[in-house]
Amino acid sequence: MDKDKNAARARRGRKVLGWLLSFTLVFTALPQSTMLAQDQQARPTATRGPEYATKTPEQLQQLVAPIALYPDSLVAQILSAATFPEQVVEADRWVQAHPDFKGEALGQAVDQMNWDPSVKALTAFPSVLGNMDKNNFVDFSAR
Repeated sequence: MDKDKNAARARRGRKVLGWLLSFTLVFTALPQSTMLAQDQQARPTATRGPEYATKTPEQLQQLVAPIALYPDSLVAQILSAATFPEQVVEADRWVQAHPDFKGEALGQAVDQMNWDPSVKALTAFPSVLGNMDKNNFVDFSAR
């Protein structure tokens, strides 16, 4: 008789355990599917960014020709400064207005300006700043 009672308890225990596991599975899966449905409803439709036109090899050559023969370190400064076109124009105008600043004096004076370090570095190359300013650099950087 003890065996029958133990067997009945074991079956009942497995049945209860089965129900508990079933409820647990339902309640853990339900919030995820509900949150997924809410995310899909709340997510705005994806807006596409601006379309970029691919350049022909001739257009690319024309684009990079002005800096193609510069040393890599100078090209790196130019490309970095290209993200601040207004500062480049301002720096060129400042360098033109202060032609007496050279070397260390130029570096100290430029350090006082509120420009990006890449723009400050280009003040040591007034011809580069001049080319960037004169060649419609603000428009050029948007290409």
